[in-house]
Amino acid sequence: MRTSDVTQLMDLALGLWFPFVRIMAFLRYMPVLDNSALTARVRIILSLALAIIITPLIPHPIPHNLLSLNSLILTVEQILWGMLFGLMFQFLFLALQLAGQILSFNMGMSMAVMNDPSSGASTTVLAELINVYAILLFFAMDGHLLLVSVLYKGFTYWPIGNALHPQTLRTIALAFSWVLASASLLALPTTFIMLIVQGCFGLLNRIAPPLNLFSLGFPINMLAGLVCFATLLYNLPDHYLHLANFVLQQLDALKGHYGG
Repeated sequence: MRTSDVTQLMDLALGLWFPFVRIMAFLRYMPVLDNSALTARVRIILSLALAIIITPLIPHPIPHNLLSLNSLILTVEQILWGMLFGLMFQFLFLALQLAGQILSFNMGMSMAVMNDPSSGASTTVLAELINVYAILLFFAMDGHLLLVSVLYKGFTYWPIGNALHPQTLRTIALAFSWVLASASLLALPTTFIMLIVQGCFGLLNRIAPPLNLFSLGFPINMLAGLVCFATLLYNLPDHYLHLANFVLQQLDALKGHYGG
């Protein structure tokens, strides 16, 4: 092998480093692929494959000198970019799960708790059902292809060395409040209905005190909650599209702010 061939091979390998780090961090924090069942070896292979595909398409030059302080700073920047933008999509699933948690508390099923296999944390059964349904919607609506598209466009609008800005950090911070607001709006109809049911039982308790409203109210309360839960699942694809479009609009706003 000639020296020029070795040099070209080394340049290609060094050029893959920064895209590989960014993609690896993004896959670590993005929804679905952050599951603990997905081993680090699989993530590394997937990140390397995507880096090999995306790197030749990047329009901006990629630094090749890794043995410098600037390269260390750029590596940290790629990790932060992947983490922040992966969390933006993670918030979509978090809003749906939080709505399931609120629904469980309202209908008296907060004691029905199971361990989330992806995070190891305790979560209610209804929240886990919504999360599984959201994962199915993610693949059914080609969400995995959308994330690959976001990764590619990220190298165009947030190039290496100019990936993080104060506006980006501000948008990520404001997304936390959006998660709480979205979850509250999703659970608001159920909360209102359960409040009416509880109010009716309180009024019935005043009218007929001898009735055992505890044994009567709990199953009716749960039945009303399950009807609301079924209605939420029926309309969940529309809510999912609305939340996903909001995330994409935020990314487009950042793209317009720094891409133009």
